[in-house]
Amino acid sequence: MEHQPLLWACCLLMAACTSGGDSGTLTVEIADGGGRTLYLESISGRSPVRIDSTTLSAGGAGRLSLHALPMDYYRITFGEGSDLVLAVDSTSHVTVQAPAHPLHAATSVQGPAHTEGFFRFQQATIAFEEQRERIRQAMQERPGDPALLAELNALNAEYHDLCKRTATADPGAPVALSAVSRLPIEDDTALYKQVRDALHATMPRSGFYTKFKSQVDRIEQQEIARRLQEEELRRLSMVAPPGSPAPEIKQATPDGGQFALSQLRGKVVLIDFWASWCRPCRIENPRLKEVYAQYKGRGFEILGVSLDRDKGAWTTAIADDGLPWKHVSDLRYWQNAAALEYAVSSIPHGVLVDREGKIVAKGVRAHELAAKLDELL
Repeated sequence: MEHQPLLWACCLLMAACTSGGDSGTLTVEIADGGGRTLYLESISGRSPVRIDSTTLSAGGAGRLSLHALPMDYYRITFGEGSDLVLAVDSTSHVTVQAPAHPLHAATSVQGPAHTEGFFRFQQATIAFEEQRERIRQAMQERPGDPALLAELNALNAEYHDLCKRTATADPGAPVALSAVSRLPIEDDTALYKQVRDALHATMPRSGFYTKFKSQVDRIEQQEIARRLQEEELRRLSMVAPPGSPAPEIKQATPDGGQFALSQLRGKVVLIDFWASWCRPCRIENPRLKEVYAQYKGRGFEILGVSLDRDKGAWTTAIADDGLPWKHVSDLRYWQNAAALEYAVSSIPHGVLVDREGKIVAKGVRAHELAAKLDELL
């Protein structure tokens, strides 16, 4: 028996270690909800998941547990279409007063700033949608009424400003996600990125945030790709632009000799940058052969510049594809001197040169070559 105090102490210690600490609570007072079961649900997945439930007292009072919940949007519902969405986590202590139907017409939501701020924005959104619907119904009765159109435009502008102010004021607050999502991403891309980055620390485990982040990441990647494309086009336009003399090309031929582009002066020339390992190039070769056979007697020639690095592969491809035109290469792969001079970043890549040795067009493909030759010849 002398060990009993130690035993009690151990039990208390274990209880303290396993209690999980303070857990958030959601206290509700639902008018006309007495005796009904109210559910707390997670709504960030494909379908709602019930987390907790409470049977309301005769006066409509009840309490739900917010234990172990990450910051996210959750809803309370009777399961009949009426619900109220809240921004809470396991540290939140929230009190809600609302009618049983509709729950979203809550008269009071008190708790942490992020919960109250989200509730206020949701109420403003409901009011906006009700006013917009009222105006639209009036416009059906009085179509073309300029006063109604002006009222609708003013309402939309006011709500747009509210969403922007809300998201900008605190990009890391849960309400920022709801607010910025109502703005056109093409006009407010910078704000979308700001909210994405700030919410990473606030609600990283939220399904809503994960979808939002994926959307913004995708737009950002498209932006980067567009900028790279514009930069590439700018670079190409600065290197031997159409109308300028085509830079000289002088490299080795398959038989070990030398051949220069200038030796074809007086003819319209397609400089065809290709390689034996380039499948699109090999697919395009038969069409190039057709065009070459049709126009070679009218002053047209092709100079194939290979980006190969293996001479055997290069000469074998010429033979296998039956390419009857001139061929050169320095076997330096993407460091081919001519490819660098002409800023070639992908193949096949065709550069069309007129009889005077001036560039007519760049990026010419086989399917459009005949039309251009008809113009030049």
